Amino acid sequence: MSHSDAPFRGGLSLAGVPFLRWVLTGLLIGCPLTLPSVLSGQVIPDSTLTPPDSLRIMTPDDSLALQEVLPDSINPEDTLPAVQLPDLANPLPEGWYTGVWEWDREEILGSKANTLGELLERIPGVVPLRGGDYGTPVSVSAFGAGGGRIKVFRDGIEILPMEGSVPDLSRVGIGGVRSIRVVRSVGELRIELESVLAEGGQPYTLVEAGTGDLNSNIFRGTFSHPRALGGVVALNMERVDTQGPRGEEPGISQGAWLRYARPFLGRGVLLFDFASNSVERVGIYSPPKVSRSDWSLRTRWSLLPGLVGDLYYGSSSLHAEKPDTFEFGLEGRKQLGAILTYDSERVRALGRVQRFSGEGLPGTAAHLEIQGTLGRFGGVAGETTWESWEGRSINRNRFRAWTAPVWGLSLFAERGSGEWGLPYLPVVVPPPPDSVAEGEEDPLPVDTFPAALPGPRFAEQSGSRYGAQFHWKGLSLAGALLKSESDSLFLLGLPTDRSGETQAGGSRDGFELSARIPIYPKGFSLVGWWQKWDQAEDVWTTPEDSTGSPELVPEDKVPWRYLPRQSYQASLSFHDTFFPTGNLEVWFDLGVRGRDPMAVPFPEEVEVGEEGDTRMVPTMVPFYQSWFVRLQIRIVTVRAFIMWENFTIRQQNQDYPGRILPATRSLYGVRWTLWN
Repeated sequence: MSHSDAPFRGGLSLAGVPFLRWVLTGLLIGCPLTLPSVLSGQVIPDSTLTPPDSLRIMTPDDSLALQEVLPDSINPEDTLPAVQLPDLANPLPEGWYTGVWEWDREEILGSKANTLGELLERIPGVVPLRGGDYGTPVSVSAFGAGGGRIKVFRDGIEILPMEGSVPDLSRVGIGGVRSIRVVRSVGELRIELESVLAEGGQPYTLVEAGTGDLNSNIFRGTFSHPRALGGVVALNMERVDTQGPRGEEPGISQGAWLRYARPFLGRGVLLFDFASNSVERVGIYSPPKVSRSDWSLRTRWSLLPGLVGDLYYGSSSLHAEKPDTFEFGLEGRKQLGAILTYDSERVRALGRVQRFSGEGLPGTAAHLEIQGTLGRFGGVAGETTWESWEGRSINRNRFRAWTAPVWGLSLFAERGSGEWGLPYLPVVVPPPPDSVAEGEEDPLPVDTFPAALPGPRFAEQSGSRYGAQFHWKGLSLAGALLKSESDSLFLLGLPTDRSGETQAGGSRDGFELSARIPIYPKGFSLVGWWQKWDQAEDVWTTPEDSTGSPELVPEDKVPWRYLPRQSYQASLSFHDTFFPTGNLEVWFDLGVRGRDPMAVPFPEEVEVGEEGDTRMVPTMVPFYQSWFVRLQIRIVTVRAFIMWENFTIRQQNQDYPGRILPATRSLYGVRWTLWN
């Protein structure tokens, strides 16, 4: 094994791209010494205020001084965005009590995540499902959610699954993203991304570059210009690549995104978006190289005060380098939809109607959410979804309620039930052979060959969540009782589990706890969460992690796939800003995340009793644990970071059998925002 392929063993590797690595190392060391003078003129614009006729910024009394800006250095006309895009209302407020997590652009840059999957790991109870290192399929599960129950939207348009029953998150980049919002429900996970547009009315650039062990490299560049070609032009390019564990599994994920927007018929906005993403995984999965393209055309209107409407058409397609190795059709999928939202002081609502084209999806879907504020008593929210699948109609409903804090304590409840459909891929049916049956003169009729096309499948699911939350002077404590019921547990349908089997459902009870405890000195806190279910413990684990002879549990106790008995995350964290301008900001995390052994949907034959009877039970992957450390420093608009995953070098971390994750990895780099 060459030095460049060797894993991290006690120090930062400088293999892979020597020039980039030395540059980044110099930036990390030199940022605190050199950046104050270089960046002294950078000021983050205020997009909500019209600049005055003369701009004069007084020099603050700190070492990161902002220099005086000459009165004529900024043209007031250039600070106003050419396109004002009204935002769609989000009915549910952010908070533990509603199950909603949000990150704006600054919070995304301030996190330790380099991909969407890594960002979702911060949400309590979300279980990452990775097919290996970068470039391999990635998904997540929460409360045992499977196919059809993990949905991704970008700017209100659904990112349709093209390689399974859920979108592959390794193809959903976070470049060009302004905010990310996740709605976690019992039985569903909804991920909503919003893209950049006219950021502050000035040209906006974001450059992210990082490098590390296993020849890993990350690059992401975003640019937006508010006045180009009569409208707004925004684009993004990103690439993540690695040599993988032991340097034997190179993987690449790369993509580009382009947006053009311009005013349309007075109060409307016309937008065109195009995105392309490809992955290469060197034969680990078939086909080894697949690319996906998505484009959409839409108009958005501010109809009345608080009322916003949206009409869109979108198309998605999949292209394989070796299509003959892909056993499913590469038919494109299209959608036509309308969104209407209303936002007022007391009521928020969102309605969506979608029409789909392409086998394996519902023909029509409609969704309605309404949230009402009850003043000092709290709030309530309800949602209903209806879908039509090849002549069969299904629906599901969800209700939430919460109380306003009383002495820092609030209560909340969630209850949902209904029927879910499973998106599927059309199977390529081989043509009938040109053989002739014995004694016959004509070829065999086509209808003698049974159709291999799968049809839609459905599952009844219900769940509840009841709990309380306490807030006081930065202290936050929360807990909830959980219950999930389902008659079937669907696969994700991605290449990682496509050969598995649907599991019979049942009922599971659990609870979750979350806490943030400020500690001395200022800026430090203990942060963590813990979720536990009534799953059986140590059931047919792999030999590497078995401490004794495993015992076969009764049928009703067989663990659900993708639902570990325990999952957790805890860290000692620091975050604070310094100087009156807030131009120096520091993040530090030292923590651990992990889970118990987890069932996966691959059957394993075991003997039962002395007579040699056999039974099929789910395969178990061993427990997962990763200790991590991260340091990030921001000076004005430059962020230098260094992070180290699994620094205890645990060797058997895996989410799927045999798909071993990197034993350890360190990454370091910069994230630089420019307003120029």
